[in-house]
Formats: sequence, C-alpha cells, structure tokens
Amino acid sequence: MTALLALCGCESYLDRQPDDQLTSENLFEKRTSTYKCLIDVYSHMFYYAETANSTNGGVHLSGSDECSVPYPNANDGNQRFYVAWCHGSMSPMYDNNAYVDDCYYRFYRGITNATYFMQNAQRCLELTDEEVTIWKAEARFCRAIFYFDMMRYFGPVVFTGDDIVDFNDPTLNTWDRSTWQFLVDWLCQECDLAAADLPDKWGSADLGRATKGAALALKARLLTTSARPLFNGQNGTHIYDDMINANGEKLFNTDYDENRWRLAAQACKDVIDIGQYKLENNASLSPLENYHNTFKKKISDEHIFVQMTTINLRQQTCPRGIGAGGRGGVALTQKMVDAFAMANGVYPIQNFGEENYKNGLNVVIDSRSGYDERGSQDFVNPFFATIPENKQTTPVKTMNMYVGREPRFYANVFWGGQTWVSQANRTPDIEFFANGNSGPGAGDNYPTTGYLPIKFCDPDLNTANKEYGSLAWPVIRYADILLMYVEALNEYDPTNADILKYWNEVRSRAGVPAIETVYPNIVGDKDLQRKYIHLERAVEFCFEGVRYYDNCQWMTAQLEHSGHVVGCNIAADNHDIGGEFWTRTSIFDHYGEGGQKTLRTFDLKHYLMPFNQTEMNRCPAITQNLGW
Repeated sequence: MTALLALCGCESYLDRQPDDQLTSENLFEKRTSTYKCLIDVYSHMFYYAETANSTNGGVHLSGSDECSVPYPNANDGNQRFYVAWCHGSMSPMYDNNAYVDDCYYRFYRGITNATYFMQNAQRCLELTDEEVTIWKAEARFCRAIFYFDMMRYFGPVVFTGDDIVDFNDPTLNTWDRSTWQFLVDWLCQECDLAAADLPDKWGSADLGRATKGAALALKARLLTTSARPLFNGQNGTHIYDDMINANGEKLFNTDYDENRWRLAAQACKDVIDIGQYKLENNASLSPLENYHNTFKKKISDEHIFVQMTTINLRQQTCPRGIGAGGRGGVALTQKMVDAFAMANGVYPIQNFGEENYKNGLNVVIDSRSGYDERGSQDFVNPFFATIPENKQTTPVKTMNMYVGREPRFYANVFWGGQTWVSQANRTPDIEFFANGNSGPGAGDNYPTTGYLPIKFCDPDLNTANKEYGSLAWPVIRYADILLMYVEALNEYDPTNADILKYWNEVRSRAGVPAIETVYPNIVGDKDLQRKYIHLERAVEFCFEGVRYYDNCQWMTAQLEHSGHVVGCNIAADNHDIGGEFWTRTSIFDHYGEGGQKTLRTFDLKHYLMPFNQTEMNRCPAITQNLGW
C-alpha cells in the first residue's frame, strides 16, 4: 500500500482507454488488476500534506492563519489558489485546477470509481470471500471520505448514491444538492458499514489502508463537524436560512440542536473504547521526543489513518541556506508562535485571538507566564539538542521570547539565527533577513515571517544530499479524537469529569501542566473551557491542516483569517540580537505573500467555497453558495 498511495495524482485507472491487456470486461478477472482498481480508488484521496507550492491548492494550510507562502504563481502561470482565496480575487470563474479539480471533480471521479469497484469486485474469482468483503469496505470508506472532504469546502453537495454516473448525461442539468443532514446521516451509515467489515489493523507493508478505527474516526470527525456552529445553527446568524434546493428543502441545519454534540461525543468515545489507539508516549523518552515521534515514525499507535506521501513538505520547510535544495518558503506565522504556552503552562499572550490582538501586531503579555520579548541569553534549542543523532549542544545567542516555552513549541517552530542539523552536518546561523542566506534576497524561496515549521523535519536524514524521505501524514490521529471528545462534552455537559481526564492526557504527553493547575478558574465554565480547548487544538495540531477547518466550522475565521499576517521584520539588514529584525511586523509592509501586499480578506461568503461556473453551467439547477 505504500506504493499504492505514492500513485496519488495519476490519471484514473478506470478513465484509461481499453487496450489489449485490460478492458472493462476483463478488469476484474485477475487479482492483480482488481487490486489496481482498488489502488485507483485510493488515488483520488485529497493531498493532505500539500501546501500552495504544487498542483493542489493547499488552502487548508496556506489559507489558514498559521501559514504564509511567498510563491505568487503556479506552474501553469496562473495565480495560486490560496492567493486568490486570501486576497479577494476568488470567484466562481476562477479555473485553476487546484480549485476546480482538486477540491471537487477528483472526488466525484473517486466516488464513481469506488462505487464501480464495490459493484464488481466479487467478479474476481481469485479473491477469497473475505478479501472481497474487506476490499469493498475499503472502497466504501474512501467514498465516504471523498464526500466528507467536499462537504468541508462546499457544504451540502450533489449526492450520487450507488449510481454510476455518466457525467455527460444531459439530465445532469436537473441535479441539485442534497441537504446537509441527509448527507450526514447517509455517511454515518456508510462509516458503520465499512467499520463492520474492515480489519482492526494492517501490516507495515499496507500503511495507508482503511481500518475499522479509521471508519469510526471519520464518523466522529463528521459528527463533530456537523455539531459545530457553521452546520448547527450558524451561531444564530441565520445566514443560510434561505438556501433551499430544487425540492424546496433547506440545505443547512439552520436551528441549533444540542443533541448533535451528544452524537459527536458518543462517536468519539466509540473510537476511544476500541482500546487500540494511544498517544505516542514512551516513558523512557522526553515529551518533546514523544510528540515529535508522532510525525517522524511511519508506524505509531497514535495513527488512526495516514496517507503515505512523497510530496516534499520537508523540502518546502527546510531553509534554503543549508545548500541542500531546501526551499524554505512555507512559513509559520507569528500568531502560531504566540499560541504556544510557556513551560509553566501559562499562555504568554493574554489577548491572543481577540480583535485588539491584530494577529500579533498588538500583544498584552500575561505577567504570570514569564514571557519576555526583551533581551537575550545563550540557549540550546531543545529540538536539535534532543532529536537528531548528530546533536547540537552549542549554545546560541537567542532572544528571550523563544526561551522557556513548552516542548511542542520546539517541535514546531524554527526561528532565525539557529543552527540547522541534518544527518552529518550542522549549518549555523540560518539568516532570514533581507540579504541573509535564507532570506528574500534570492527569489521566492524564503519564509515571509522569518519562521519555519519543523514538525515534520527528520534531522537524521542527509538533507545535504537532498534526502527528505517520505511521510506517513496523520490524516486522523488519536489526539484529535480525544480533543474532539472534550470539545463535544463541553458543549452540553461542561462539568463532565472526562473533559479534564482526556484533555490532560494530551497535555501530559506534551509535557504541559494540567489545565486545572494553570487555570483553575475555567473548570466547569463552558465558555472559558471552550476558549482554551480551541487554543489547545491550535497548538496540538499546528500545521497539520486542521486549523483552517476548525476556524471555519467554529465561525471564527472572519476574525482569525482576515487582516495582517505578522512575523519578524525580514526586511532588516541583519538579525543582530535586539535589532529591528525581531520587531513584530506586518508582512504586507514589505514583501507580502504570493505577490500581494493587501491584507487578507475573509467575509461571510468565505465560510464555504463557490461552485465553479463550469459546473454551474453544466448543472444549472445547483444552488450556489451564499455571496457567490
């Protein structure tokens, strides 16, 4: 399966013209060709590890408030999807494949191929009955996740059921979207059916294949999504009240229903109760090592569903200045740097996420935290002093704002002036300022904010020889199930003991004090607990493509995804300690991102993407999303 998922992005197996070796009549005669059909179904999976650099749009990363990318144009010369999305040029007429194909059509091709496979796999007489059952269940799981990923972008979509759709059929002009609740109910049933037939686990040669836990975890994520404000009453805004389909049905759940949170909590608890998954937490290792191993290891008890990928996110987040093909153009924002607590568990920025915070331009420091943006000291970065075999133990003069932070900070954040370690090399003093060795002076391969994410870095690879390896991208991991469970419980039973139990399980693995120890006043208070649960998710899932959806579904994205993107002042001539480089700066004051110096824009209409005009022309009955 490792090889299977490496084929992501290739043309559809079933879309190929028949030849002498393979036709629709003999497609399922042999085990090998049947397996290739299953491979093709998986190949339509979304590229979860993708940023804005390649074919896929990567808005779930590059369009979030945790990331900024300098690249202005795609390989075809068109404006990149995330630039159009974040800077006001998006419209239904936008026709970049990153939007038209990767967020929509690829899923329907996958849905069609999955359905076809489910209807025909039993024709292969070389498969055992058990194999037929399992392989069909895998296709069923894939079909469900295709629908779910579309729904996160577009809301309710057109439902094809168990039909094999001819997309040239003229009757498509009468098709419209099914309701959100219908789709949720159907997908829950599909997840249950898949879970009943899928194995508990696969061997190491089959990483990335669906399991019982993956199907139940997808159901948990679906129901949590459905319980959040965007799809559960819209926080009383009534923005989707008038959206009905051709049958006169309301497309969205316009009224709030607390029971949706109960269903989400139960679905999460069902995954917990399997007893198969646990946080990566080896007692002989430090919290930093355990957290990092979640992303470095290809096999982990924390992984519920992974996508094996050879997309070089590591290369995109490796500084250009190490001379190893590093591009260093996928930046972490100051906002996400601010999000991490201090070692004592206190969050340093008291007004984080509030309107007056301005995404990091204006901070109110919590004096209890010990956080200080002034001064410096000799400091050894715990990541490079702990993780690589070729450890870096030489102190580096470091601004105090990066000292004394919680372990997850060092597992996620790389800042200027530090030494970069790879298998056999240590490259000191990585420079992100104007003419520095990894700064903007040499093209677009630089971090717009002066920060890079290192979560997926493997310093034991020889990046000096451009060795970046492959990743088991955690599409769903156990920590997400725990925190979704905590979030759901809080919305209808904020004093439930399981909230602190499972919340602190995540914090303990991270080496952070229990939440009630640090903030005893929030315990049992739904609103205050919600605030810190949201912050916990921002930190725990930093740069995993989770936060974009979280902010949208919580309906906080108008605040979180708009305005300035803040970082270090990379226009400075140097990064001398105490100099102007370390001043919080809007990136739009200097280089901007994606060729843009305008502030990011996120309006009501951006909570859901528009259906492309080509699709609207082909299926004119489709109800367009609000504002488009």
